[in-house]
Amino acid sequence: MKRCKELSGSLVSKWYKKSGRKDLPWRDNISPYRVWISEIILQQTQVKTGIDYFENFVSSYPNLKSIKDASEDDIYKLWRGLGYYRRASYIYQAKEIIHKKFAGKFPESYDSIISLPGIGRSTAGAILSIAFKKPYPILDGNVKRVISRFFYKKDFNENLFWKLSSSLIDTKDPFSYQQGIMDIGATVCHKKIPNCENCPLKLNCKSKINNNFFILPSKKVKKKNVYLHFLIHQDDNKVFLIKDTKLGFWKNLWIPPYEIREQSEYDVRHNLSHRNLFITFNNAETPTKAEGGKWFAKEKLKNLATPKPISDKLLKI
Repeated sequence: MKRCKELSGSLVSKWYKKSGRKDLPWRDNISPYRVWISEIILQQTQVKTGIDYFENFVSSYPNLKSIKDASEDDIYKLWRGLGYYRRASYIYQAKEIIHKKFAGKFPESYDSIISLPGIGRSTAGAILSIAFKKPYPILDGNVKRVISRFFYKKDFNENLFWKLSSSLIDTKDPFSYQQGIMDIGATVCHKKIPNCENCPLKLNCKSKINNNFFILPSKKVKKKNVYLHFLIHQDDNKVFLIKDTKLGFWKNLWIPPYEIREQSEYDVRHNLSHRNLFITFNNAETPTKAEGGKWFAKEKLKNLATPKPISDKLLKI
């Protein structure tokens, strides 16, 4: 069985070199920094959406040296429209630690990498395998599906799946293997109709042998509806905004003062992965006394770190 796993891992590496997705921008000029930024972006974002954001991000900050003096707002602005803004905050926090604790050099040990904000075991494994060519496992959604079918495990057990993921790694070429196993999950081992003929694991895949291509059960999270009423305060050519500290999903972004209301009519609907936002806007004469509030000239609004539905509104006033 061990020999089978070792052979399967090397087959994944060979498959990647021949058929893997070489056109993804984070697979050019590979560095720990570029792998890190791409992995944070892709944590809650599809690849096709993440490409533009990644290219825009590394165009603005191509390396750790260039991002050293970036403010949290600077990073938030590049994140506008991507959602899960906490990821942008994690990048800011992590780069601060890297420059203060690691002298501006991305750490190379597992313990140091996983200690950085926003980096879990799978992200650390991807950075170590791809940037440093060290054999560490990953376990994203696509990889879970490949492993569950290859070993014919119909129920997810985290500890077991980490062991299985580790057992498949091509220790001689973890760089190619990890990118290959992710690509197989994304482009070959589809949820509904897997393309087994193009899969390097087909001869030893127990799901293929049993002709049973199940999907791991996932928890369905019911979205909560949130009704937000924003008050637009204007004075000549200025708009009053606050830095949010309470909503969570827009923490530290600039928004108008607001109220949370019961169900009501709305001007804009904005869907997050875990919330449905129903938004209304009204003009108001006098700004409320809100902590952290500031007046901004209208011509400066486009450069502020604001959520997309808010920036869309502010740029029209």
